[in-house]
Amino acid sequence: MASDQHETIEAGSTRQSQRKATSVSYWRYWKMSGPPFAFSTRQALHRGDTVEEALARIEFLISNRRQVATLIGPSGCGKTALLRYVVRHPPITAEVPAVHAVRLSLIGLDAGDMFCELAARLIGGGRAEDSRSAWNAVEDYLRSQWQEEVQLALLLDDMESALPAAQADVGRLLATPLPVTIVLSVAQEALGALSPELRTRSELNIDLPAWTTDQTGQFLAWACERVGRPDPIFTQAAIERLQQLSGGIARCLIQAADLALVAGAVAGEQQIDADCIDQVAAELPKAVAA
Repeated sequence: MASDQHETIEAGSTRQSQRKATSVSYWRYWKMSGPPFAFSTRQALHRGDTVEEALARIEFLISNRRQVATLIGPSGCGKTALLRYVVRHPPITAEVPAVHAVRLSLIGLDAGDMFCELAARLIGGGRAEDSRSAWNAVEDYLRSQWQEEVQLALLLDDMESALPAAQADVGRLLATPLPVTIVLSVAQEALGALSPELRTRSELNIDLPAWTTDQTGQFLAWACERVGRPDPIFTQAAIERLQQLSGGIARCLIQAADLALVAGAVAGEQQIDADCIDQVAAELPKAVAA
């Protein structure tokens, strides 16, 4: 009995060692040029139907010089990735030929902190410690941009984590007749954390819902193709199981799919099927595997 237990532990340890060794280069096993989900290094964005609609609404907002909109979606659905994409590719139109897009996360920011962060981003020279001088610098910058017909697109992320004082600062900025368009990004499940003033002032809702099964399959195919793997890796049953596990939430889906690719490489599989997804489900965070 002790011998059997020792062999079981040893076998489990061997599998873990194999998986750890393979995880570094699993993408080579699948004949890819790199990790399929390393988007931050490649600055890529899967422009599916829901993302295209969200981008179109943001373009409408900026090109019409509207003041504020609310980007709403469940946690992990890709709101931050979308905002980062807008920073890299601001919507330039005939109506607004010059846009300066800035993304700020409001996590942990208190009264005046947003202006200090914003002044540092817009003007440079390090983060100002004096919120009053930072506010004056932001006002001066916006006035100069108005003269040059440059629109500021301020993309405020993690609004559900913003302290009331920081949300009040957003209202203060909206009260100025200056060329700024603000997108408030907030988790759908925490929409109530947004102040009544900001909810009332929002002129447009931009929805970024969880993916459907078809959209999940399209994303997985796109992620693999962009690193040189055009042939399908995930079977339809695997896609459906991933959809069930993740609920169509991009962050959860990527965690599960990435781990499945590692497990499949260790096992020498030719495709990822539903059984492989079930095998790795136990290793996923509870929020994903539930």
